[in-house]
Amino acid sequence: MNFILRLKHWQIFPILVIGLFLSNFKIDGNQTLTTILLVTGLTFYFSWTLLVGHGLYQLIPDKFELNYNLFIVNSLVWLTAYITIMVLSDGLGMTFKGLAILPGLYVFFAFIHFLMFPVRTLKSIEIGKKADIGDCVGDFFLIAFLPIGIWFLQPRINKATSRQRTISKS
Repeated sequence: MNFILRLKHWQIFPILVIGLFLSNFKIDGNQTLTTILLVTGLTFYFSWTLLVGHGLYQLIPDKFELNYNLFIVNSLVWLTAYITIMVLSDGLGMTFKGLAILPGLYVFFAFIHFLMFPVRTLKSIEIGKKADIGDCVGDFFLIAFLPIGIWFLQPRINKATSRQRTISKS
């Protein structure tokens, strides 16, 4: 699974663009195929963040007490909620009112945490200690604006992973 950490930015960029393209592709008169394309595209697009978070966490020395289990739970919560809403609403989205906004707020938090965890893990590896959230704000916007941010993040991920592999071999 750590193959994603060794790929170059120019190899990941087309995968992310294809994911975005597939998730926005609609076939008139065939909602089932449109939904399959949506789910497939989202899987391509968001799997990079999940795989990078998982792979980088394995490279952290002493784990710096980052909450990996919360990352996995939040990943499943927000991806499930997003895909469910897109399928139920035929890709149009939904509006929540009243008490229904409470789960919606948690899904929003889960999404933010899903994006922040890989960035915070990368920054912790780079600085050699647990990174504060303030250290990661700039990088958070890079991951939030994928696929453009991949051109800046992936070379740093490659550098951090090669440095960690060199340390672990010696």
